[in-house]
Amino acid sequence: MGAVQRAGRYSVGIASSRVSKLDAPFGDRVGTVVSNTLSLVITSPTEAWQGEALNHALAALGEPKPTAAVANQPNPRRDAIKALRYLGTNAAASEMARRLREPDSAFDFMFGLVSSRAREAALTALKALLIAPDFPVDGRFLTTMSIVALPENMTGNIIVQREENEAEFRKDLGSALGIKRDEALAISATTLLESDAGSQSLSADVKRQATQQMVANFQKLPVPKQAEILQLRWKTMDHTLMVPLLREVAKRYQDFAQMREMNAYEFNNASAAALQHWYEMEPDMARPAILEEILRPRPRFSAAVLGILPDSDLVEVEQPLLQHLRDTHDFDVAGNLASLILRYATGAAEPQVRGFLDPQLGKLACAVQAPLLAYLLKHDPASAQPWIERAMAARGRGFSACNHSLLQDVSQVQNDHLLEGVARSALDDTDPQIVSSAADYLGKYGSASAEEALWAHLDAWSQRWTGREAELRYISGEKMDGVYQAGAGTKMIQALATGRSWMTDEPKLRRLVRLSVDPQQRQEVERYLEMWRQRPWTIQFIPFDHGQFEIAQYHASSLQGAKDKVEQFPKGSKFRWFGDPAQEGEAEAFRDLSHFAAERGIEIVRAVK
Repeated sequence: MGAVQRAGRYSVGIASSRVSKLDAPFGDRVGTVVSNTLSLVITSPTEAWQGEALNHALAALGEPKPTAAVANQPNPRRDAIKALRYLGTNAAASEMARRLREPDSAFDFMFGLVSSRAREAALTALKALLIAPDFPVDGRFLTTMSIVALPENMTGNIIVQREENEAEFRKDLGSALGIKRDEALAISATTLLESDAGSQSLSADVKRQATQQMVANFQKLPVPKQAEILQLRWKTMDHTLMVPLLREVAKRYQDFAQMREMNAYEFNNASAAALQHWYEMEPDMARPAILEEILRPRPRFSAAVLGILPDSDLVEVEQPLLQHLRDTHDFDVAGNLASLILRYATGAAEPQVRGFLDPQLGKLACAVQAPLLAYLLKHDPASAQPWIERAMAARGRGFSACNHSLLQDVSQVQNDHLLEGVARSALDDTDPQIVSSAADYLGKYGSASAEEALWAHLDAWSQRWTGREAELRYISGEKMDGVYQAGAGTKMIQALATGRSWMTDEPKLRRLVRLSVDPQQRQEVERYLEMWRQRPWTIQFIPFDHGQFEIAQYHASSLQGAKDKVEQFPKGSKFRWFGDPAQEGEAEAFRDLSHFAAERGIEIVRAVK
């Protein structure tokens, strides 16, 4: 039933095909269920009633916000937000525009404005706020305004018209920067820079002015917004104007008791991003600040941030890091310290790392244990193997269950061919979650010889569970043993279908269909088959983390990985490339990979739009 536009008598009923029995397997529906019919009489509102409803809603919104909503209890604020959204009057539209930035109601008011019957009043209110000195204009505001400005019942290219509207409103906002103040100025300037990232619609003077204003008023911004700007909007800024701000934010420090508390998380994220960008701009000046952070008893950041120094090791930080690790009881801090030990400690620290690990192996937090095992693997791979095998075998009461992700956790920071032997042995483990982990590792990192081991174990798994499909389904309230067993089979299927070091063609994919036991597994393999049968094969460029690639049913997380996979295809193969040349690194990746392929008799051409 759509929105009621006029008074009258209505009958309402619901037909749903999403109903299942409480104890039924997930996805097992009982068919279509039809409700009883409800009769409604809708009367036209009077102006007096509309005014009273508005005042009642505003009074509720003026009350202090509850700390948390309680299920099945009245929520006057929630009701008031809904009342404003659906009231449909000029006054309600003006109130929604003014409150469009309130965190708990922004989306309600956005949708209320774009669907309001008082569109003219809504647009008038939005235009006034766009240039109001003390109103912060964010991206959601511009998007909402550009939709409200669309003609009612418009035909034609709505997307293009909305984008043209937003571009015009951005220009108006740029002209209004001179009268904006304080937080409103900082947020509005930042919004201009953010919205310009793809369109390049701002003039150089306006862009520079916006950056200057954002920097000057940065400390007036909420901390989450500061973190967002430095983490996600760096490319839109004038970097030379940002350097003084980077120095300041990188060096600010607060010793939070709990690093995972939201205020601490956002405060530290802003400083981390500032430190990284400062090092890019002024490495010599930023280096002492990085060393100071590494040497704190409670470093706020892991090697993902503090590992940017080019040094292969730092002897001066080795002993302080080890001592701080022994002293701390905070597992977030311990995880940071362990990652820094992996990054900077020399091989001379190995006895101390072993001494720390030995009594706690299998009991430490995963983020602490994995980098320390990776440290052993980095400095003495052969002697590290027994430690990794002990950690894989650790289970039961008092242990952390990190063995379920140990291969992935270690290999992400320090991989070695030795882990393949550990993974092959783990395929025989009695714990299906460890089998899943082993199969996942072998698919991503295993050598070509690992394929045979995976086929043998999948054959055995399929024979064991064929005819027992019901035992693999998830049932609410029941044990998860069957689900974990299904997961082990699925991971072996995925590893064989998408393995890095071997080619899985149509005959092999058909074999995987036969070995699949439950419908979800079979459906996934059939999807792989569909991608394989598509000619030419496809390559999709993903502009993430220096470029990733989807090649037929395969995934490559780097350009080198994409080359390795393309090279496995037979000479004469053809690929269609899907990607946007405007995306960073896309054009270079296309040139590099297509040239590499051509030298091997393989053709890659751009898809025709």
